[in-house]
Amino acid sequence: MRKSVVVLTSIILIFASSACKKEVKLSFTGDIMLDLGSSDQDVLKYVSASDGSSVSVSGINFDLVGEQKATFKTGEVSETKSVKIKADKLAGLYEISVYQLYGNEEIELTSGQGWFITLAKGNQYNQIHIPDSIDNGLRIFKNPGKLVVNFNGKDSAYIPSYTGAFLFTLEKDAVYSFSNITYGAIANNQYAITEFLLKESASGYDHYFRVELEKREN
Repeated sequence: MRKSVVVLTSIILIFASSACKKEVKLSFTGDIMLDLGSSDQDVLKYVSASDGSSVSVSGINFDLVGEQKATFKTGEVSETKSVKIKADKLAGLYEISVYQLYGNEEIELTSGQGWFITLAKGNQYNQIHIPDSIDNGLRIFKNPGKLVVNFNGKDSAYIPSYTGAFLFTLEKDAVYSFSNITYGAIANNQYAITEFLLKESASGYDHYFRVELEKREN
């Protein structure tokens, strides 16, 4: 009889302990939007656990612009939430070089000095605007007004195509499309768009150009 009482008492204590244990919840402060090159510590400023315990985060690549899914965890509690990395650090002054591609050969079309262009923040957090003109007013990308670079949180980006002209060709109504847009970290904790390919399609022919961008110190 005494053994049964001890077992019953133990069961009651276990249930009582479980009932007293409060459920831990994660709380977030607004949308999580960060700069390129941020860290886990920057993200964790936006989250706290109801019992004051430490929170960890995983799943974010701070070198990629756009929306990503992050997993926040404390103890046995985890939650997935969107984290947005801004493109702002890609804006700034660049020197632009344009090369026409002929098979394995390249011919530079931007000889001389003064080929500077200022990239600006876009209307959306994950966009950068490339103006149609360099800083001295010479128009390169004719008709689009500006090129809008969009980033998707992965290791790729895209620029919508446009119909118009390009400074270095005679075509007046060609279709220009973009690919191989590369960007990333450079010296001194800066970030830059480094190059992209441009394809001109007109009169049944395609011509290819490589646009190289070298960021200057801010």
